[in-house]
Amino acid sequence: MKSSKEALLVSVRARCEQAIVERVFSGCVLGLILPNSSVEILAIGHNDYVISKAHEPLRGETLESVRPLNQSSIFDIASVTKSVPVGTLALKRILAGTLDPQAPVMNLLPELHTNYREQVRVCHLLTHSLDYRFPMSSLKNLSAEMILQKILTHQFTAEPGTLFNYGNAASLLLGLLLERSTGETLPSLAEKELFTPLGMTRTGWNPLARFDSQEIVPTEFCAWRNRIIRGEVHDESAYALQSHGAVGSAGVFSTVPDLCCVVQMLLQNGEWMGSQILPFGVLDLLTQNALQDVPGASTALGWELCNRRFMGSACSPKTFGKTGFTGSCIIADPERNSALVLLSNFTWPKREASVERIYQVRAALADLLFAG
Repeated sequence: MKSSKEALLVSVRARCEQAIVERVFSGCVLGLILPNSSVEILAIGHNDYVISKAHEPLRGETLESVRPLNQSSIFDIASVTKSVPVGTLALKRILAGTLDPQAPVMNLLPELHTNYREQVRVCHLLTHSLDYRFPMSSLKNLSAEMILQKILTHQFTAEPGTLFNYGNAASLLLGLLLERSTGETLPSLAEKELFTPLGMTRTGWNPLARFDSQEIVPTEFCAWRNRIIRGEVHDESAYALQSHGAVGSAGVFSTVPDLCCVVQMLLQNGEWMGSQILPFGVLDLLTQNALQDVPGASTALGWELCNRRFMGSACSPKTFGKTGFTGSCIIADPERNSALVLLSNFTWPKREASVERIYQVRAALADLLFAG
C-alpha cells in the first residue's frame, strides 16, 4: 500500500501530465512543501511540446532542440515578482518600522500628480486599491518616460482604497518607492536582503547576464517583438521600461527550489536555517485581509489571500499566494504548513485568450495537496 506522500506525488504528477496532454503547457516544475516541512520537487515534461496535436514530432519548428525540464530549469515568474521579492521587501520594512503603510506616497514620490495624490498611501500600492483601470500593455509602444508620466498623472475616478483593481501600475510605483527610500536598485536590494540570505542562486532580473539561454525555458513567440522570448521579460510594459531599469511589476526569473526557500521562510514566520530573514510577525501580515472595508475584496499586504479561483476549494481563510501570467504560482496554507510552487510555460508558444485553463490546473493541484 502506498503511503499518503507517495499517493499525493502520483496524483499531482498525473494532473500535470494531463495538463501536458491537454496542451495547457508543455512542461512544468512543481514543488510541494509538506506538513513536516519536507520538500518534494517534480520536473515533468519538456521546454516544448514533444508531440503535436496530431501526435507527430514537431521537428524543431519552434526550438532548435526539445529538452526535458529539470529542477534547475529557470522560468519567467511574471507577476509573482510583485510578491517575490517586491511585496516581501516592503513587508520587511513595515515590520521593522522604517516604512509606514499609512504614509503618503507623495512624500517619497513627489512627482506623483494624480488627483487624490494626498490620499494615496503605501498600503494602496500593496493592496492594488488604486483606480488604474487601464491595461499597462496598452502603453507598450510609448517610451519609458512617457509610460511613467502616464502612471504618475493618471486621473482616478474612484478614491484610493475604495476598490480592488489588480494591475501593474501599483507594483511599479511600489518598486520606485522602495528604490527611492533605500537608495538602491531593486535587483541589488533583493539580492542583499532576500536572494543571498536564502541561497537563491538562480533568481533575479536579467538572467541572460548569468546563465546560458538553454537553461531558461522559452516563454512565448512574441508577435510584437517578432521573436521567441527566452530570458527576457515577457511582460510588455516591463520590457518597455527596461531603459529605466528593473521594475516592481514583473521581470524576475527563478526556479522552483529557490522559490520554495522563500515560501518555507514565510511559513516559519521569517526564520530560515537559524537566521531571522524577515522580522517575526510577517505571517500575521500575510494572513490578514488588508481590504476589509472594500466589499468582496480579500488581499493581504503584498500577496493575494484566500483566492479560491487558483488556491482551490480546500484552501483555508489564511492561505496566501500569487500567480504569474506565464504559468507560475505560489500557494501556501500556514494552517496546514503546506504549500506548492508551480512554474510552467503556459504562454508557450502563444498565449491563450483566457487564463481559465491554467487557473483550473492550479486549483486542482492545491486541492490535491490540501484536501489529501
